[in-house]
Amino acid sequence: MPWTEHLAGNKYKLVARDPSKVNRPKKSIVVEIPAEIARSQTKTERWLTLELAKWTDTVESGLIPSKGKDSKFTFRNFVPKWKKGYADQNMGGYTVKNTMAIVDGRLMETFGDIRMDKITTLHLVTYFAELTNQKTDAPLATNTKLNIYKAAKSIFDAAADWGVLSHNPMDGVKRPGQSKKERKQIRSRKKHYSWAEVEQLLIALYKLPINWRLYFTGCMLGGFRRGELLAVEWKDVSHERQAIWIDKQITLDEDGNTIVGEVKTESSEGWVGMPAWYMEELKRLERIWRKEKLQCRKWKGADKQYLFHGGNGLPYYPTTPTLTWRRFLKKHELPHVKLHGLRHTAGMLLRESGSDLKTIQERLRHAKLDMSAEYTHESDIINREVVDKLEGLNPKNIKIAPSIAP
Repeated sequence: MPWTEHLAGNKYKLVARDPSKVNRPKKSIVVEIPAEIARSQTKTERWLTLELAKWTDTVESGLIPSKGKDSKFTFRNFVPKWKKGYADQNMGGYTVKNTMAIVDGRLMETFGDIRMDKITTLHLVTYFAELTNQKTDAPLATNTKLNIYKAAKSIFDAAADWGVLSHNPMDGVKRPGQSKKERKQIRSRKKHYSWAEVEQLLIALYKLPINWRLYFTGCMLGGFRRGELLAVEWKDVSHERQAIWIDKQITLDEDGNTIVGEVKTESSEGWVGMPAWYMEELKRLERIWRKEKLQCRKWKGADKQYLFHGGNGLPYYPTTPTLTWRRFLKKHELPHVKLHGLRHTAGMLLRESGSDLKTIQERLRHAKLDMSAEYTHESDIINREVVDKLEGLNPKNIKIAPSIAP
């Protein structure tokens, strides 16, 4: 059982046992309580409890460097510990893959053979200031630089939390920001469709097979993330509630294989009310779906009943909707908006209908109204007023423009 020992002043020794060690299983580290916390006995006890828990996890995970010439981790030696102890536990498989590509392709070249405790804030600040495109040597895009920053911060944060470092050198490294030019370029990109464009788009979607038409329409009206709607099964569709239940998503593991994962955040889980005409279209899709399943000779979906699949019951590969959407827009010469932009379009439709920001946030199942304001998401409550505003987008009631008439 771990314990703490008061040394002097605000200094304490944290002690935990390494279950893998027969000889000398006790491992300790000295910590100093911040002055602002030490003033309160309650805060002191909470702080010590948290630090002791972190130290116990570090010891039991085998992350304590042995004494001697190998007593300190190099960046190269610590990364596998970080991947196993943090990344694999807290990141999605595909995110781990992308992050490791950044670590191996960028950070390892500069920091790989340097001891973790010898990497300074100035070293990191200089590194980020000198980052360039590896092929053209041109200045690196802020977005790319930000991804490198996030990877480095995650590694050094873990090293500090686990007691490998007494000071986190990333604390003094400023998060990369966008230049005026980049901000202007981002503002100029089309992020969502207007109400008039949505009406025309809904009609144009009738040129697609019913499954793709309802997938893209669902993303646009329900504000679903790409993988969320891919993971919906028929048991998640409630005609009584006139809604779709969201509690999982189709994503990728580290090897690029399709898997069923948890939704992005806890608040992402819940019922999403849909217009009556859309639910009627789903009934039609279900009839077609069940007929096609009976006729399928090699059904691979087992007992799964994904609404949107490639013909054999297996859910679409996560990037397939993105590619299909891009081709659809190009073929019909429609304004280009990213697939995720349909989620932003859902917010626009509500905003144009007079919904307040909190209603929009709840509809899109965001955890926060902004970076500082939080709210409680009631997953069993369906805002019918919001859904009623979308009823008017029934394609049958929209005047068809000659250029896109089916």
